[in-house]
Amino acid sequence: MHNSAYKWIVLATVSTAHFSAALDLSIIVVSFPHLAKLFNTDASVIVWLNIAFSIAELGLLLTLARIGDTIGRKKVYVIGLSLYTLGLIFCSISPNITQLIMARIVQGAGAATTLTIGSAIVVAVFPRSQQGRAIGILGMLMAVGLIAGPALGGFILGALDWQGIFYTRIPIGIISLILALIIIKEQKESHARLQLDIGGAFTLLGGTSSLLLYLNLGSEWGYLSTKSIALAIVAVILIWLFFYLERRAAQPVLDLRLFKNRVFSMANATNIIHMIATVVVPTLLPFFLINGLLLPPSTVGMLMALIAIPPVILSPLSGWLSDKIGNRIPMVVAMSLGTITLFLASSLGIASSLLNIAVVMLLAGVGMGIFMAPNQSAIVGAAPRENLATAMGVANMMRLLGSSIGTAGAGTLYTSQLLLNQTKLAGQGVDPTWIERIAVVESFQFILLLAAVLSFAAILTSIFTGGSSRPPE
Repeated sequence: MHNSAYKWIVLATVSTAHFSAALDLSIIVVSFPHLAKLFNTDASVIVWLNIAFSIAELGLLLTLARIGDTIGRKKVYVIGLSLYTLGLIFCSISPNITQLIMARIVQGAGAATTLTIGSAIVVAVFPRSQQGRAIGILGMLMAVGLIAGPALGGFILGALDWQGIFYTRIPIGIISLILALIIIKEQKESHARLQLDIGGAFTLLGGTSSLLLYLNLGSEWGYLSTKSIALAIVAVILIWLFFYLERRAAQPVLDLRLFKNRVFSMANATNIIHMIATVVVPTLLPFFLINGLLLPPSTVGMLMALIAIPPVILSPLSGWLSDKIGNRIPMVVAMSLGTITLFLASSLGIASSLLNIAVVMLLAGVGMGIFMAPNQSAIVGAAPRENLATAMGVANMMRLLGSSIGTAGAGTLYTSQLLLNQTKLAGQGVDPTWIERIAVVESFQFILLLAAVLSFAAILTSIFTGGSSRPPE
């Protein structure tokens, strides 16, 4: 299984589709204003292009991962890659916004399979001593997708049309599918028979969908509105029911025994805390730079891009290092650097220079680049080989949930803090022309300080992750 040439060929094969799927949430954003005008609708409808994609991805990835571990990862990966490519085709020929949103659901389901099962396939062909390196390379592709998405989407939108954002990647999907069929060998549990956990699958999909809808729509409806509270109650009930059913299922979507492994549980806790704290920076930075410092969008775009550059270089290096010295030290270093960076970001003000801001952005990217490979290596390394896809699914689920919770929480806290600061400054007799800018900066500083405190908790969970606790090779 660990043939020297074969493992790198598999990594190259999966990487092509991995990169395309990594582009999807960022490449389409630049087209939102154009699509709103084209389809004669508003932003509240257009954002469903990403909400629908995220719901399908988050709600299905664990179920698809479990199916892959049981009936064969290659088989499910090929099906997922076919779904993803069909989603690209459906998106490119959608005549209206409703069909485009439905096509994004198909694409999201395919992306969940491609990213999770594909990663598990790669990890399975590498020996334990090189898993971090492989995960680091996949992490680098995620970072490249983050950097390239908006720029590539803008270029395609200008040179072709909005459909080009999708149809230009159809050949990538087809080529990846052919390569997967030819090159990848099947991976599955020996003598396993699938007994699909229908109850777990549906409660997971319903619970995560309700949670994502609450997080995304609550900012528009009000998180304490009747509709929002109803969504939150449904999410809590379904998620509780999911865990109740998983304890009794013969072949659960999520084997809860995995969390009895300290490394697995603490690494996942670190993963979600890291995402909640870290996503605050890209979420609130544009408000600080544009409304607080009055910088032009072009400058803001360049500063934002700095966050994503270090992971391109550091993710593979961090993966290699974690293979040599273990996962705990790189995770502790990454979270310590991330916490320090958030504290530094909370001290940025109106007088801060572009150099100061650029340094903070680069440091944030360095922390992200160091963190991902050792964290995911710890998670998949602590799981039995027959549960690799499930373990990778849990890791991706924590990442997606953390990102959604962090984005929604940062936006809500920022909005309420901004109103409080504006009222306070007006009562203090501050010049009205300065109230908005000062309120924005002070709100940004306060939320970043809270994120730094939360990030400190992830240092502790990284330490408690401890050394390796791995099943045998």
